[in-house]
Parts: sequence; C-alpha cells; structure tokens
Amino acid sequence: MDFKTTRRTALAGLGALGATSMLSAWPVAMAQAQDLIVNGYGGSWEKFWRETVLPGFEKRSGIKTKYDSGLSRTWTANLRASGINTPPYPFIMMNEIFAALLRSEGFFAPWPVDKVPNIKDVHVQAKNDDNNGVYGMISPIGLGYRTDMVKTAPKSWKDLWDNKEFKGQIGMYQIGNSAGFMFLMLISKIFGKGQGDFDVGFTQIEKLKPFPQVDFSGTMGQLLTRGEISVGILDLPEVVRLKRAGAPIEFAAPTEGMFMFEQSFNLLKHTTQTDAACAYLNYVLDPAVQSTFVESFYVTPVNTKVIVPPALAKEVPIGVNDIGKILRWDWAAANASRDTVTERWNRVMR
Repeated sequence: MDFKTTRRTALAGLGALGATSMLSAWPVAMAQAQDLIVNGYGGSWEKFWRETVLPGFEKRSGIKTKYDSGLSRTWTANLRASGINTPPYPFIMMNEIFAALLRSEGFFAPWPVDKVPNIKDVHVQAKNDDNNGVYGMISPIGLGYRTDMVKTAPKSWKDLWDNKEFKGQIGMYQIGNSAGFMFLMLISKIFGKGQGDFDVGFTQIEKLKPFPQVDFSGTMGQLLTRGEISVGILDLPEVVRLKRAGAPIEFAAPTEGMFMFEQSFNLLKHTTQTDAACAYLNYVLDPAVQSTFVESFYVTPVNTKVIVPPALAKEVPIGVNDIGKILRWDWAAANASRDTVTERWNRVMR
C-alpha cells in the first residue's frame, strides 16, 4: 500500500477538526444508503481497492460498495459534524491516533465476533479490548539505512546516539506526522520513565541535531535514495519499495522494539448497516486477502494463519508472529498533551 497519503494525517491538524472548512467532501454515498461506504486513501491504495479488494468483496458477499477517498482528519470531522446517532459511515478505517479520539467520544461499538469470525485469529496485540477497534494491516517502523554509507548497521535506537558515523546523517519526522510523535514517546520511554517523560525525550533528541525533518515516509525515502542521509526512521514497506527500485537500503528492527503505522477498523455505534460492515471486516481479515496485502504492499498481516510467502520472507521479515515486538501507545494520554508537545517541538527542533 502506498502510505504516502496517510503520512499527511498530521497531529497539528487535529486541533482544527471541528472547523467547517475540513468538511470538504461529505460522503457521496450518503445519498445511496443501500451501498456500503468503504473509506480509504487515494493514490495506489485507491487503485488497488477499486480494482481488487472491492470487486472481490462484492462478488463474495453480494453487497454493493461505494468508495470514499480522503484522510483521517476529514473523516473525523465528518463524524463529529453528523453526531454519534447519525453516522455518515457504517465503519471507519483510520490511524489509531484519530480512532482513539473518536472512541473516547463514544462513536464506536465493539465488533461482534459472531459476525466477524476471523477476529478470533487476529493477533492479540492487533485488536483493542472487547474488539473495540481491530487493526487490518500494519507497517512496522524501524530504521532504514544505506548499506554503502554505513559501516556498522544499527541494531538499537540508541545507536543513533552511540554510532558516531550517524552524526548529522539522521532523517527525522516532523511532529505533525504521527511517526514524529511516536518517536518522541519511544525515546521518552527508552531514556526516561515512560512515553510521557517528554523532558527527557526532548533533551535526547536535541542531541541529534542537526537533522532534516520530513512530512511523510516518501520524503524520507527520497533523502535516503539521494544519499542526503545515511539512516532514517522508516517503515518496512517503504524500505522494500526502495530496495526493489535499486536503492542500497536495508531495514533494521531495533532491539527495544518497533512502532507502526496501523490501519484501525472501527464499527460505528449507531450504524444501520452493522451486518454489511461486519461482512467487510471479515473479508479484510480473511487469510487469503491478508496474503494479497502482503504480496502487493509488503505490510505485516494481522491474521495469525497467514505466513509470509517464502519468496518474500527475506524482504518482509516482520511477520504476524513478530507483532509482539511492535510497541503500542496510550493515545488518550498522548492526544491530551498534543498541543503542548507540538508547540515545544516546533520551538526547539527548528
């Protein structure tokens, strides 16, 4: 999946979600309630969904669908504008940072396992308590590095500080990208008392300056490809794409754990299309469909019955059994501190 679009789901935009300017395109399918509205991103994601995923689902289920292309912040604004009782979507797929906000506001209901039997095979760390939010796919985030510029391959996040050849060669995300916020929480956890020990996190990251800050992984990949940096925070699927394009880049899964870009599927509490939404999620979680995601976009599957094909195993070494190595965050606490953290980052990391 081309996650470049999802990288634009900036934390900075969360504060403006209530603004009417965010309601750029109310779901077209609102006028066609008989169709199941399936939200997703643009670019190659949309192409794959329209040409492969949705036709397969419609053929299997007999349910007609309508694709709604957009961004997490826009879908969040649409839901808030419509209110909990009259949701414009039957379910919503989005990054967990946004889903956590809506979940705390009471928009979502647990997925009923009797209607989504494939949930029972989803890795325990790829679903929330009571199945109130289930991940459909995961992009592990670790370190991407240039094999021709790095003598000692990174094995730990601490290598960014300890390996002197990385000085001035590190690519960083802007705080507006969830990866930037997750990296700050990660370093606060590794060097401090937990994900919210931001004083420690800021102090440590400042020691890595100077560094370029990028908006999304595609930009990070460009910096690595051009040799402007030798190491950067990067998701595995992007590393695979760069390697297949001929770039001398490898992926390192740090010993302290990875973090991730996840796609969280959430059932709207008051939808009138619960059965259709459940049929769709069950299809997404089907082992054969999950395998298609892996083969097409190099993501980590969440269904424990899926094995990465041997031909891809070397390129996609993070399989479903490795999900336990991926850290999860208390997004409720993180979102509560978002404004303060964003202001501080923009002030001290310039």
